[in-house]
Amino acid sequence: MRAITPLAFLCLFGCGSASPPPPQVVAQREAPRAPTSEPARPRAGSDCPTHAGGMSIEGQLGTLPQPRVRAALHAAEAQLTACFTQRLEAIPCLSGRVGFKIRVGTDGAVRWVMPTSSTMGDRDTERCMQQALAHADFGLPCGGEAEITWAMELDGGPDARPATEWPPSRLNTLLRQRRAALAACRNGSTAALAVTLYAAPDASVATAGASIPEPEVEAVADCVLREVRAWRLPSPGSWYARTTVNIP
Repeated sequence: MRAITPLAFLCLFGCGSASPPPPQVVAQREAPRAPTSEPARPRAGSDCPTHAGGMSIEGQLGTLPQPRVRAALHAAEAQLTACFTQRLEAIPCLSGRVGFKIRVGTDGAVRWVMPTSSTMGDRDTERCMQQALAHADFGLPCGGEAEITWAMELDGGPDARPATEWPPSRLNTLLRQRRAALAACRNGSTAALAVTLYAAPDASVATAGASIPEPEVEAVADCVLREVRAWRLPSPGSWYARTTVNIP
């Protein structure tokens, strides 16, 4: 069985806290689990910072105590790794870094998870990770909704053969030819959108994924990826090639 390079966790908490940042994770918006089947969430305030004089100041975003976030991400680690390993058979050169932003509501439920920066190049893996993170239990945030920024990097281990890296310019002609179809997917959206794709030896698109900056852009990204997967590419030769392009 192929060895998987250990997860590299890097967490930054955009939760209005002055403390230094720790590890992070991703997920797709889903309905909260039934309260009867969930363990009790930590009460807001039970481990929240206290303020001198009994005064608390709430900004636009609240906070989540770092020990709680670390525990929730650790609990999701096995599912996140499985999202990656189950795709390795189909895409043997799959690898990359996925950075997520997670919004946690005042009730403790995950409102949305977005892969805001991804070089994984596989939407199936990214979406599976989103779904895993959507079920993470971070507890009730302190002082309002909270955001967590987290990233992980995975590859198939030391024996895995990586894809050949292509410069983005290899696809300039194709991007010009498909500009109208890409514009139709955008439907007026001007949000930055980067797509990472793998060129298969038969010149098809083996798979593709995207960096999605905000929830409102997810439908645009999925439309663009459907278009991209139908492309015929320059031949990479006998092995896969990978590149990341900005969508006009």
